[in-house]
Amino acid sequence: MAISTDMKRRALLGVLAGTITALAAPLRSARGAAMDDIAQPESRDDAEFISRAFVMQRRALDSGDQGYGAIVVRDGIIVGQSPSHVVVHRDPTAHAEMEAIRDAARRLANRDLSGCTLYSSSPPCPMCEAAAYWAGIDRLVYGKAAQDGGRPRLCG
Repeated sequence: MAISTDMKRRALLGVLAGTITALAAPLRSARGAAMDDIAQPESRDDAEFISRAFVMQRRALDSGDQGYGAIVVRDGIIVGQSPSHVVVHRDPTAHAEMEAIRDAARRLANRDLSGCTLYSSSPPCPMCEAAAYWAGIDRLVYGKAAQDGGRPRLCG
């Protein structure tokens, strides 16, 4: 029996959702005094997803790149993720947010990412925010405090 692309996509999304759950467990148990010193995220989901963006940041640093990471989430499922690839790919546009948006568009087979949230380890630069705007991303969340950046805007 041949496995359809849709079945593969669902299986991959299930694996990613399981990874998020596993990564979030230490975050839940580590909510001590240090976490109380920063603004608290809007929701537990924001905290869990922003922690995954920081996993991507660690991957970037481990590979010798700039310390940035980002993920794209739709309906509580990670649909795109990436560390920064600026240095390793020698591409000035390969910011983590741009790469995560590209990954999400490929996985969803659609450039329209309406209904998605972009989680990033830091505030997005103007290029990345513009890309999120043009992709139709609904919301930006960034930093350890899971700051809600609202809808992406075009700078100008």
